[in-house]
Amino acid sequence: MRPGSVGSAAERIGRIAIFQDLAGDRSRLEKVAARLETRRHRAGTEIIREGDEGDALFVLNSGKVRILRSTMSKERFALVNLSAEDDVFFGEIALVDSDRRSATVLALTDCETLALTRKSYLALCEEDPYIGFKITFRIACRLASSLRKSNADALTLYQALLEEIS
Repeated sequence: MRPGSVGSAAERIGRIAIFQDLAGDRSRLEKVAARLETRRHRAGTEIIREGDEGDALFVLNSGKVRILRSTMSKERFALVNLSAEDDVFFGEIALVDSDRRSATVLALTDCETLALTRKSYLALCEEDPYIGFKITFRIACRLASSLRKSNADALTLYQALLEEIS
């Protein structure tokens, strides 16, 4: 993070859901902001590529992106377009697990992201376990929500299949 920009980054991340439990604590938001890396992405470039190993969480600071997934036959389809004004973040699983990225994030316009690498996050957790707990808790909540949705989708597909063969 550039000197002098920690304060504005702290303000920015205070509006992002994964950092919501820190929103009332300026000094902790500034601790997180001090570890963020500003990255610029040209329109048409991939910020995250599905299948690559993840190593950072990204906050979309400016611009617009498209989230893409691939079918089993490797055909890409768009899930959603997102804008920085939506206060979005992506790649959060990379903070706790180095597994493969589950989607591609494509810059639709020139974009700026604020990246928190796993290495920086783990150092931050050592320095201030409260911050680590709160962010990890928000990641767990998001994972639980995704799991519930996946379970409901699987049940819907199973029921449709049963109806089709009955």
